Amino acid sequence: MKKSIYHQLGVLALALSVAACGNQNTSTNENVTEEVKETMELGHELVFENDFAKVMKVSLAPGTSQPSHEGENRIIYSLNDYTIEWEEQGENKGEQSWKKGDVHFHEAGDHAAKNNGTTAAEWLVFTKKNTELPSCEGNSVNNDVNTVSSDYTKVLIDNDIFKVTEVSLPSGASIPMHAGINRMIYSVSDFQIAYESDKEGKSEKQFAAGDIHWHEACQHALENIGETEAKFIVVAYKRMGN
Repeated sequence: MKKSIYHQLGVLALALSVAACGNQNTSTNENVTEEVKETMELGHELVFENDFAKVMKVSLAPGTSQPSHEGENRIIYSLNDYTIEWEEQGENKGEQSWKKGDVHFHEAGDHAAKNNGTTAAEWLVFTKKNTELPSCEGNSVNNDVNTVSSDYTKVLIDNDIFKVTEVSLPSGASIPMHAGINRMIYSVSDFQIAYESDKEGKSEKQFAAGDIHWHEACQHALENIGETEAKFIVVAYKRMGN
């Protein structure tokens, strides 16, 4: 499991047997939607896709640019430090800089980017598909991980479409049973947890930095049984009423 983030993100159709709470469906480059194929032609790499969401990795080499293209409502996670020249709806917005681990939201619309820096600019793009999300069966962000364990969590974004939470769980610490809506998990570090959910029961799971997996809504609890901090990002996809 000790693989670099770039190796992990480059492996398509990752077998998500370690994920919990519902089905984890993925697609390969040979079996993706036309919508994703169009995006891949811009130099984007598909790193996760199921019936409800997808994650793309963008790597923009120094001096290169993307042509103007349509983007959906999306969460951006920066994989390194970079500065890009940004264009939105045909208007040049100037240079914008991001640090590794920064998270921000973009509304849908035409956009383009140019890397004026000396190093590659790399980021992840989390989007929701037009398909209806699975029922949350009474689970709500009103009783999510931040509500029950605010000492170990930080809400980064909370709007009508996404709620993004950073979890930093020390070795030996635990998070009690709480609600989780449909969500993507991005592992920032390597970690090992004892996991319990109302759909899966009890199990032990191990993740590597760069792993991405999907959970459907459930009640769950976890304990960090590893020797290092468990750090991950929760990108929750909201339904009406979440």
